[in-house]
Formats: sequence, structure tokens, C-alpha cells
Amino acid sequence: STRAAGALLSDTEHFWIKRVSPLISFPMEFQAYPDAGRHRKEQNLFLKVQNVLHSTDSVALPCSLLAVASFLVLYQHMTDEDTSRHSVRNFLAKILVSMVPLAFLERKILQCSDPVGLFAKFSAKVLLMHAFFLGLRLACVVFPDVQVGRAHCNGLAFVGTCIMLPLVFGLRLSVGSLCEHRDVCFLALCTFLLALLEVSLLGKFAFNNKWTRNMFIEDVILTGSDYIEIIAFVPAVWMACRKDCDVPSTDLSTTQRRAVCLFAFLTAFYSVEDVGNAISLRRDYPLASCGHAAHFLLLMDFSTFLLAHLYDPDKFAKLRGKFYTWLADACAV
Repeated sequence: STRAAGALLSDTEHFWIKRVSPLISFPMEFQAYPDAGRHRKEQNLFLKVQNVLHSTDSVALPCSLLAVASFLVLYQHMTDEDTSRHSVRNFLAKILVSMVPLAFLERKILQCSDPVGLFAKFSAKVLLMHAFFLGLRLACVVFPDVQVGRAHCNGLAFVGTCIMLPLVFGLRLSVGSLCEHRDVCFLALCTFLLALLEVSLLGKFAFNNKWTRNMFIEDVILTGSDYIEIIAFVPAVWMACRKDCDVPSTDLSTTQRRAVCLFAFLTAFYSVEDVGNAISLRRDYPLASCGHAAHFLLLMDFSTFLLAHLYDPDKFAKLRGKFYTWLADACAV
């Protein structure tokens, strides 16, 4: 129903629901060896949690969260006949797709001989992908009667990326930087064009009046930004699969600083994007709420996984077998 569907949308999208048939769109992250003795006490609890959740031969938590997300998609498909573009089933499928690169990266990082260098190569690209979809959401301000998501949150996050990219990640507005990150720019552009094609073919918008044209623009912005967000970690997967990913090239302290900044950004942004939406949807759309929760948990696990590898010199030795030991103890209790 229109009233139920409205619970899934941002404040701006509620305006659409009151005027037309429902249009549901969901807005939607090393191994290093510094002298860490001085920080051992502060890191002890954090590292124990990570050691419990991972081992060098098993990434149990990411796989478990992927299994949960897959079950949600299957259950929704079997119990709900709605298969439209903006159905809950399709939303859960998008959540699942966005989680796959995160789980894959955790596995690749465990196998990489220089995770510090690998993270240094993909961190700027991941943040740049976030800047692209946030900028796309904010582009709606130039169109009358078009609003996408929580403008203040998107605006703050976009400003944050614009500050961190040059100051922390070394990205400059230059031909050299453009060439270095041309893969990310091309990926974001192709994704936006795909969203434009989808909305043009399946949106069923008439252009005989200004109001429907604004609806078309809003749907393009929503769909395009969602798709770019879904594949935000794909450039990291590309870097991890390249043969030169084991070549050390970055200083550890710089990489640690970048990791902390990326972790802080992801935590702050997705606390609103995932946790906020999960809370608002928990009554009317519990499965969508669970999808947001699973995505947030995997994102936080990935972020803390990176930090643990950067700051714990004995990480690999501690990780082996810890998950299974914990599981056996838990079952015994």
C-alpha cells in the first residue's frame, strides 16, 4: 500500500508517495609490524574481538552475514509477489550485491603479502566512489521540486570526502590524478548511464508536464547514486586481484592515518544510512531493516579488520584457530 511503502522512503520521497503510485528507492569497507608495545593495553580488547571473529583460513563472520542476506532475499522472493523495480526483494538483492566485495576483500587481504600497500592503493578509490554518489545526490539542488534523501547528511558526508581526499589521501585536481583514477571515473560514469537507461526504459514517466519531468530526474538521481554506492568497493577488488598488489609502496604511518579516516567516515555515514533506516523500517518492513543491519555489521567488521591488521604486529599468529576455539567454548557453555 502507499502508506506502507512510504515508511521505506526519505522525507522527500514521502512527497512522491502522496501524489503518484509508489516509487520506492533505497539510499542505500594489515598486516603491518610497527612497534606496538606502548599501545598493547588500549588495543587488547579490540584485538581480542577481531581474533575471535577471524582466522587465517576462515572468514566466518563475513560468510555468515552473506548467508543471512541471501536467506533474506530468498525468503522475500518466496513470500511476496511484488517483483517491481523498487520491491523489497530487489532492495535486499542490492544489499547482498554490495556485501560481496567486502567479504571478498577480507579474504584477499589475508592472502596478500603486503596488505599495507594494497590498502594504500584502494583506499582513495573507495572514498572517491563515495564522493561521486554523494555529489550526485546533491546535484538535485539545481532542479526545482527535486530532493533526494537526507540532504544535510549527504552534504556533510560530501564535504568530508572533499576535505579528506586531498589532505589525507593525496588526491589533487590534476591530469595526473585523473589518469591514476580514470578507472573509478569510468566505472561511476558507466553506472550512472546504466541507471539513466533503466529509468528511461522502465520508469514510465510522461514528459508532457513539468511535474513528471522532475519525477524522472529524481528517479535517475536516486537510482544512479544507489548503484554507484552498491559498487563502491569494486575498485578495491580490482586492485586486490591485480598481480602487482604485493609490491610494497607506502609508508606505514600514512596508511594508518588513511585507515583511521576511512573507518571514521564509513562509521559516521553508514550509522545514518544503515542504522537510521533500519530503525525507521523495523515495524513495517522488518526484512529490509535486517538487510540494513547485515550490511552495517559487515561494513564495520571489514573496517575493524583493516585496522587490526594495521595496528597489531602479531595479527596473523593470533588469528589462526581463534574463531573455532571460541565457538567450541561457547557451545560447551
